[in-house]
Amino acid sequence: MNYGTILLKILFIFFILIIIFRILGKREVGELSIFDLVILLIIADIASLGLDNNDFFWPSMASLLLLVILQKILSLILLKSNRLRAIVEGRPTIIVYDGIIKFDNMKKELYTMDDLISQMHEKHIMDISEIRLAVLETNGTLSIFRKSKFSNVILPIIVSGDYVIDNIKELNLDFNRIRECIKNNNLEIKKIMYASIYENQITYYYISTNKLKEIKANIITI
Repeated sequence: MNYGTILLKILFIFFILIIIFRILGKREVGELSIFDLVILLIIADIASLGLDNNDFFWPSMASLLLLVILQKILSLILLKSNRLRAIVEGRPTIIVYDGIIKFDNMKKELYTMDDLISQMHEKHIMDISEIRLAVLETNGTLSIFRKSKFSNVILPIIVSGDYVIDNIKELNLDFNRIRECIKNNNLEIKKIMYASIYENQITYYYISTNKLKEIKANIITI
């Protein structure tokens, strides 16, 4: 066994992986979604194959490059398609709304009361009644908003050009009224990157050109 060769391969793979993670973006090394986790597991397997097998070293490096290219292409597609992103990564799920536990949502996500209590305690929350909103994110973390800090629940009603029907229903909003308002203001739903509603006003971010650039918030009254 040539230990010098193994050491050089380890150093080479080490720097290659650093470059790959920089290309993939900060999100890859933070809290992972299912999509991110699958990518990292494949990268780990390919890198280990290159380390164990001399004949497979360069093919494994080429495979890593191909994986990065495919990941970037798929990420661009997911950026433009909210529906496909929901299939690949899932959607955030409301677990607690205004102090009320959404047991149907918990059952759908196979999320137990022990999970909820554990994550509440991690955020120093003793009781459900303290929670204005708790959302189970696509990476499995629970985002909690306290009643003491948030007087109202505000959820996105449009994301990446699609209505978020579950949120519209949860907020008890009139979907037809919202859609009519969008239409009356000559807005294309596909060009609205994000919209939320508060006190009968829709705040939205709209793409006015074909190029993605800094988009300012606009407000319309319904």
